[in-house]
Amino acid sequence: MINRWSIWSYILTFIIVLPIILVINHALGSETKTLIHLKDTVLFGYVMDTLILVFSVAFLTFVLGVGTAYLTTFYHFKFAGFFVFALALPFTIPTYIMGYIYSDIFGYFNHFHLFLQSMGIKEYFNVLNIYSVIVIMSLALYPYVYLIVKASFEKSKSALLNPALSLGSSRKRVFFKIILPLSRPAIIASLALVVMETISEYGITEYYNIKTLTPAIFNTWFGLHDSQSAAYMALMAMIMIVVVLSIERYSRGKAKYKIQSSEGTVKKQSLKGYKLYLAYFFISLPIIFGFVIPFIWIGVYSYEYAANSLDEGFLKILSNSFVSSLLSAFIIMVLAFFIGYTSRIFPSVANRYLSKIISLGFTMPGAVIAIGIVMLLTDIDKWLIENYFTKSLFLSGSYFALLFAYIVRFSAIGINTVDSSFERISIDLNRASRSLGYNYLKTMFKVELPLMKNALLFGYVLVFISTIKELPITLVLRPFNYETLATKTYVLANSQMIHQTALYSLFIIVISLIPLTIMILKRKI
Repeated sequence: MINRWSIWSYILTFIIVLPIILVINHALGSETKTLIHLKDTVLFGYVMDTLILVFSVAFLTFVLGVGTAYLTTFYHFKFAGFFVFALALPFTIPTYIMGYIYSDIFGYFNHFHLFLQSMGIKEYFNVLNIYSVIVIMSLALYPYVYLIVKASFEKSKSALLNPALSLGSSRKRVFFKIILPLSRPAIIASLALVVMETISEYGITEYYNIKTLTPAIFNTWFGLHDSQSAAYMALMAMIMIVVVLSIERYSRGKAKYKIQSSEGTVKKQSLKGYKLYLAYFFISLPIIFGFVIPFIWIGVYSYEYAANSLDEGFLKILSNSFVSSLLSAFIIMVLAFFIGYTSRIFPSVANRYLSKIISLGFTMPGAVIAIGIVMLLTDIDKWLIENYFTKSLFLSGSYFALLFAYIVRFSAIGINTVDSSFERISIDLNRASRSLGYNYLKTMFKVELPLMKNALLFGYVLVFISTIKELPITLVLRPFNYETLATKTYVLANSQMIHQTALYSLFIIVISLIPLTIMILKRKI
């Protein structure tokens, strides 16, 4: 059905994916000598290492995220409220910063090995390998799964769970037969974000010398100056995501996951004995290694270097990071809600795939999106110069280019959050509202928006934190003399000044903690 809602959704979607289309078109040109050489030598290894990293991180984040969400939702134990909040804290630490920290702690002749030598142990343990990267990335990314899945668990219908428990079904059986199936959309949405982030991660894979597609894309583009070969590998990374998501969608079939009402709660079971201690151990591991140890490291070195870093330039960098993340997150969530709502009220085949098309931006490494935007805006600027006699580039190198790149890159987060929440709200509410005389617009503001406000706040926080941690896009597209906390951290680390990055890392965490805390308190999870 063609209508104003759908037309505007198509226009917005086209604008968002246009830079990606340019990159794909660039990738499908004639093969270069570099690409032929890569296919004959190392490209297969890049693909296999990428797949190993993706599936390993997805599995570990699933175990950590779903396990912690289940324990904190359906069981009662001492300090449960603290753990609910603390389990989200690793999300505030960028993956590349966590990688820098653990390389400093466990690297050769650093803290860990000096401690072992003081204990008389002379062996050297190499931790700069793919197994370390899997663990570190899982610790940094599992909050995606934990937060989204926990929200879904809390909406589990008591009308289904309580009778099953009262009829003698074990908690284990209820978990696998009712809770997990009902939460499948949220689990898949969160794991999709994890997989996309894993494929797109550059900082830690490059620093630990892991031969995945993303470092290969960077090296090919900026080292060999072959943009077409880099675009080809980026296209391969995107195809991986599309294939995985398509298989999952097909396997779901026509299954529905709607819940008409979330009234009533499932009584929490108290943990005792060895089960209580096992729960504490399981929940504490990601908190200790994902936040406490990195935060202590950051705090120690922030205190040491604060006197030399806290100046007017630092406040400017802080302001740049905060404003750009605030603005881009707001725009993304508005677009995500509008497009998601259009797909909901006009569920045509084309509309149902809008969210999948927009999500392509998240499958692309940040630098590739940045180059696509440079290509697009440069062409627009050339056209403006030729037709309107402007004397300089208007869009290229501007703040608009940076903001546009954030929208292309992180719209998938907003879309997936909105879609997974809409999955759990019956369309009958929308139909009932319109039968009472409200049009689609009034229904959106009076019915859907109030029901979605917590989900929108949640998505806003995820986008805000992801944006403030973003590195490659900002490095490529930042205006002249424009620094953020992420780029300053990278510049210092790249200059082998790891300890001096602590203060900038600290403020990334602090700024991320503010909306994260508000979101958690608002949702009362």
